[in-house]
Amino acid sequence: MLFYRFLKRNILLYFRDKTSVFFSFLSTLIVLALMIGFLGEGNVTSTLNALGTGQSGEHTYASSLVIIWTIAGIIVVNAVSISMSLVGTMVRDEEEGKMAAFLVAPVKRWVYVTGYVLAAVLVAFLMCVLTFVIGEAYIALIGGYVVTPGEAGWALLILLAIILSSAAFVFLCASFVHTNSAFVGLTTVIGSLIGFLAAIYIPYGGMPKFLRDVIRFLPVFQGASVLREVLMERTIAWFDCAPEIKSGYADYMGLVIQFGDHTLSSMEKVLYMLAAGLGLLVAATVVLSHKKQTDR
Repeated sequence: MLFYRFLKRNILLYFRDKTSVFFSFLSTLIVLALMIGFLGEGNVTSTLNALGTGQSGEHTYASSLVIIWTIAGIIVVNAVSISMSLVGTMVRDEEEGKMAAFLVAPVKRWVYVTGYVLAAVLVAFLMCVLTFVIGEAYIALIGGYVVTPGEAGWALLILLAIILSSAAFVFLCASFVHTNSAFVGLTTVIGSLIGFLAAIYIPYGGMPKFLRDVIRFLPVFQGASVLREVLMERTIAWFDCAPEIKSGYADYMGLVIQFGDHTLSSMEKVLYMLAAGLGLLVAATVVLSHKKQTDR
């Protein structure tokens, strides 16, 4: 019962700030509109130059590839940015002295850790699902492939893994911050980097080799990669008439991740994110326990 009340309290604090909720969702729509309205046709043309074979209707499927690739990237950004908004509650609690009262109470540390993180996971999941639905609606309007029930279920599992690892990472970072102003600075830094680390602003193949070698280990990139791989599978298969070109496109756009001669499967990417999320949660719990000891 205590855990439920703490979880509910964290979620309500986020939705109480209606301006924050509005702009969280508005930023998604703005990025999507910019990608479609200003960069969309150029990206479609580039895709057709890479994959095009002159078949009738290929423009529709090239457009779908661009939209899906963009939506997957936006979802990863949302998973991080919305998680940061929720985890910011913990920083405010510490600055206002509430955290100290929580930590001296006879309650296990996991109650607080899980309460903050699960609130971030639930809210981020809701917002990411809304983003996903908007993207699918647009794809349906232009005549592309809409996800099947099986693909939708798999995508939801992937979303949970992405959000869990993102929320755990943000929570660990926030554990080292003691004031809201410092957390705002941290949010700015992470928010500026996440678009590049998830290979949204620049495709994976367009990055320098040393950067590609680094980001392929990051859960955010793993998440963007597996979501794109699953959602783009049927659409990119439309270009099977040019398998070598299609394979090169998938590699360049970050749909596949290789370590030596081994190409990670979708399940391996999901398990990697889940393991990373759990590891980060354990680390955050250790940091919070250390806070309690040093505050005595």
